[in-house]
Amino acid sequence: MNPEQLWETTMNPKTRRLMQVTLEDAALADEVFSILMGEKVEPRKEFIMKYAKEVRNLDV
Repeated sequence: MNPEQLWETTMNPKTRRLMQVTLEDAALADEVFSILMGEKVEPRKEFIMKYAKEVRNLDV
């Protein structure tokens, strides 16, 4: 992203919208993040296989 795009989409006080993001279960979020972004392939593969049919929005 170039500086102009960053200004238009994120930094411009006239058009930006700030939203507070909270996690109800931070421990679960950390566990899922570690599975999906970790170095070990097998846990990630198992997670994907388990939840693949529940996907509602997929951005490929």
